[in-house]
This record gives sequence, C-alpha cells and structure tokens, in this order.
Amino acid sequence: MESRILEDAQINSLQFIHNMSRFLSVLSINTLLCISHIWAAERTLIVDPLDMGNFPVGSSNFTINKSALDLLLSQGGDAGLLQTGTNQDGQLRYIDELLAFPDDAFYFQLLVPNNASLYGKSAGSLVPYAGYIFYPTTKENDRPDYDVFIPPSLPRMQDENELPLFANPDTKYPLLIYSHGVGSHPTGPQIDFLSKLASHGYIVLALYHGDDRFEGTEARRFSLRPLAINAAIDKILADPDFSQNIDQDRIGGVGESFGGATMLALMGAKNVGVDPISIAFNSLSETVNDSRIKAAASIVPYAGAGFFSFFGTNGIGASFVDRPFMANSSNTDEVAEYKKIEEVIDSISGAKYLVEYDGELHSMSKGALADAYTWSKIFLDAYVKQEASSIETLSQIKSVSGSGADSLVKVVEPAIPVNSVAATFLESKLFAAGVKIADSYYDLGLVLQTAQPPFEFLCN
Repeated sequence: MESRILEDAQINSLQFIHNMSRFLSVLSINTLLCISHIWAAERTLIVDPLDMGNFPVGSSNFTINKSALDLLLSQGGDAGLLQTGTNQDGQLRYIDELLAFPDDAFYFQLLVPNNASLYGKSAGSLVPYAGYIFYPTTKENDRPDYDVFIPPSLPRMQDENELPLFANPDTKYPLLIYSHGVGSHPTGPQIDFLSKLASHGYIVLALYHGDDRFEGTEARRFSLRPLAINAAIDKILADPDFSQNIDQDRIGGVGESFGGATMLALMGAKNVGVDPISIAFNSLSETVNDSRIKAAASIVPYAGAGFFSFFGTNGIGASFVDRPFMANSSNTDEVAEYKKIEEVIDSISGAKYLVEYDGELHSMSKGALADAYTWSKIFLDAYVKQEASSIETLSQIKSVSGSGADSLVKVVEPAIPVNSVAATFLESKLFAAGVKIADSYYDLGLVLQTAQPPFEFLCN
C-alpha cells in the first residue's frame, strides 16, 4: 500500500512537472505575443514636437566656386538644375561642377557595376556623387555658417583643409543616412531637420542623388540610389576624419518620398522597375541590400499609385524587409498613394509602424512635417541609438502635440529579448535566480496556489 501511494505520488509529481512545463511554455509564448503586438488604440502618450538638442552642430565643406557659378549664370545656366542633376544632349551634369574644394567636400566617383538591366547606360561607368555631413560639435566652434545658394545655412561649416570638431573627440556617434525625394536635393527644411538630428547626438550624411540626370522611365533613376547610399557609407567609414567617431553598429536611415523607397530597398525590399517592360510584367528586382542599416524612418514614402505598385502586387516585394521601418503617410497623398504604403507595411515581417496624417498632400504642411520629423527621431533613437527612454516612449506614444493630424494606426513591435534561466521546483514553490528585468537582475520566487490547470501563483 505504501509502495502504491509512493508510486501515485511520483506519477502525480511527474504530471505536475509536465503540466507546469506546458504552462510555462504557453505563458512564455503568450507573453512574447502580447509584447510584440501593442495596438495603437491602447496608447495615450502625446509628445512635444522635435526641437534642437543639447549639441551645437558643425558641417563638412560644401563651398561653391564663385567663378564657376558666375560663368554658368553668364551662359544662361541654372544652378538649381545642377542640384537636381540634368541631362543636356547626353551630357550628365551635376552639382560637383560647382564645388570649390572637392577634396575637402564629401565627394566620390561611384563605379557602377556592369549590369545594364539595373543601371542602363551607367553600367560600368563612373557617376559622381556629393553631399554634406552634420555632426555634434563644441560650443567653442565659431566657424561661420554657409548658405548653399539660399538659406538655411550649413551650420559652422568647415573651410578648406579644416577638420571636423566633434563635441567629444573620444565618443562614437550613431550614423544616419538621409535620402531626399526624386528630383529634389537636401536643402531648405531638410537642412533644419538634419541639423536637429545632429544636435541630438547623430552624425548625419545627406547625398545629392542628382536624379534628373536620368529619364523617368530608366531603371537607373531608382537603382542608382541605394547603390550610391551603400557607397557613401563605405566612404564615410573609410574616412579617417570621421570614421573614428562613428559607431559602425549603430547606422540608420531617413528617407522622404522616393528616399523612403530607397531605404526600403536598402533593407531588402524588391521593387518593380520604372521601365515599361518591368511595369507590364510586374517584375521584381533587388538593388543593394545593406545590412549595416539597422532601421529606417520615412516621410511620405513612395510605394506607387493607381495601377502601379512599386513593390509589386500587394506590396509583396517588401516581405523581404527584416528590419524596423516607420512610414509617416497621408491618407490623401496625391503622389504616394496611401493604400500602397499600407500594403507595404502589412508585408514587412519585422517591426513596423504606420503613422497616418489626415488630409495632407504629398508636400506636407509645416505642422504635419514637424510631427513626422518628431516621430522619426523617436523611432531612430529607439532602434538606432538604442536609447532606453526612447524605447519606452515609442511603446507608449499616440501622437505629437503639433498642428498636424497624426495618429499611429498600425504597429508591430519586437518582443523584449528573453535569456533562459534555470528554474527549480521545491514543494509548491518555483525559484528562478538571476532573472534580468531592464538592467537589473532579480531572484524570482512563485508560490503555487492551485494543483490543477489553470495554475495560479503568488509572488514570494
């Protein structure tokens, strides 16, 4: 009899442990799912619009050659055309023609792979690219600001042969790459936005894509964009004046309009070419997937309009994106159709955020743009800078208190990483030592309250 009682006790003990194991497995899975899907409707936090941070901002050299500019103007030329790029009788012209000190500017010749299907007439050739770099600097930096044709200015711009002056020469800062819209250039409000990002502790690189060197129906008009960004990252990480102060494990992207599509491509998305044949057959192609870019935020990202879906039917090309992405999009955008970016967001497998703006055009109002910049900065602080307070803010934010009508409508956030710990049973108690919560470790003790499922515990 005693033997039978002992046997039954052992069986019950094994069943209990088996049930507990199943319970803990289900608990872990359900917990992760609850963490992963935090619905926008549950959020209540409203934040203030983005403002300048604690750091003054410096910038790399982009001095315009006055003699070259005067000559261009005397010939009836337009400097604005060189900023966007232009094709004059087969001659590809670009802003580099006006650089006074190309060796001191952020400037390079891109060797294009010999792939005519992607890069057309540029395949196997050299294509010039230029841009500027913003960075946190010292309060003692009294270099003058510089207008690239019109304000706003490049802040505290380095002159010829001058080196960057970092706020802390021993600090490694996260790097952001900015990609502007098609046929545009990184001037005007973009300079203010990029300067604000730098004032919050980022090094920010902005390229002139020079899109209008290429026809609208040429594949290279888009495919050269991610290729150029990839090469720009290579260049700045190899530049001894900047590389020592860049954290290569914290690189992110920001894109507006076609620049948003560029960031998606850099994170693995496949797109339909803009040439007639690709559009007709809805053929997807991959450009450059740069794994160094950890996350990207976008403002009015282009994903197609009407019958044309830039990332394929139902945004299927975005299903290859496996890194966090944020879209700030208007439900009345006349250029980048809202439904198309919804499809893209739905297709992305990883962390994703869709912030909807009510009644805005593709060229957003000043208030809505300020809100979009705020959302983007919080997102980048969380996923690129990996700032604990921003991770918390991003998990709670509902909207920005500016004049834009913004609301978070879709979000899937990643689960908090969980490290395994050894757990032991002793009578009716479960003990787990060294459970990490945030940056602290705790010994967890749970006291079983029920003998059969559903199990109930009290913290000990």
